[in-house]
Amino acid sequence: MPKSSNDLNLEGLFYPGFHGSFMSYISKLAERREFIIKVPKHELRSQQMGTLLGNVWHLLNPILSIAVYALIFGVILKVDRGVNNFVSFVAVGVFIFSFTQKSVITGSQSLIKNRGLIRSISFPRALLPITSVTTEFLAFLPGLFVMFITCLATGTRPQLSWLLVPILLIVHFIFNTGVTLIAARATTHFNDVKNILPFVFRLLFYGSGVLFSVDAYVTNDLVRSLFAINPIFDLLEIYRWAILGGDVSFVEVIGLLLWTVAFFTFGIFWFRQGESSYGV
Repeated sequence: MPKSSNDLNLEGLFYPGFHGSFMSYISKLAERREFIIKVPKHELRSQQMGTLLGNVWHLLNPILSIAVYALIFGVILKVDRGVNNFVSFVAVGVFIFSFTQKSVITGSQSLIKNRGLIRSISFPRALLPITSVTTEFLAFLPGLFVMFITCLATGTRPQLSWLLVPILLIVHFIFNTGVTLIAARATTHFNDVKNILPFVFRLLFYGSGVLFSVDAYVTNDLVRSLFAINPIFDLLEIYRWAILGGDVSFVEVIGLLLWTVAFFTFGIFWFRQGESSYGV
């Protein structure tokens, strides 16, 4: 007769995963920071090995995306109301949103795709979704470069607020990590999450002002307040203020900080609680 999980624990056996206090868990993650950096670099190098242009696609993809969105939404659909530099407006919106979207969708699959590794080696499982976010961050850097070049080429002048962008990137990375940890654990319990996430991000894409100015199109105060509590919208507004100038509200800044702390804190604790169930 198979023994229950309680019987296994009584005999001194443990579920797979890293065991120890929460602080030791964080410490073990920090000790493996070299893994978090080296694996994404190798992953990026291997992604385009089968293509003619290779890693040049990391620059071509953002350039082509800007051109397509600016053509369709700026020239054909003319949704540039209230925006002086629509090409730069779109560039910031698309690439900032894409970083979060790719981080969460890719990271949500990190435990499932590495099930064999999880079953073989004891290590903090949070290493896998964090590594996924790091990979997407490194892939995002060429897009960030293109984004600034686009802004300069279309008339945006450098300003002191550009110095705040590195701080924004840190907050953005922490925000993505928190959401990804939540999505990664949720996907291991409910595999349908991987099919739901693309629809969620499609809704967020059109509901966060990625391609249009919310102030120019939304006049209802209640609807406008709903945008203000959307962390993706807050993220975009603060990036656009820092890079393109304009205004940003105190509510949007505080909202983004609160969402970031909430997602990361809940994400790391909730993910840690499920450590023993991953790969089973």
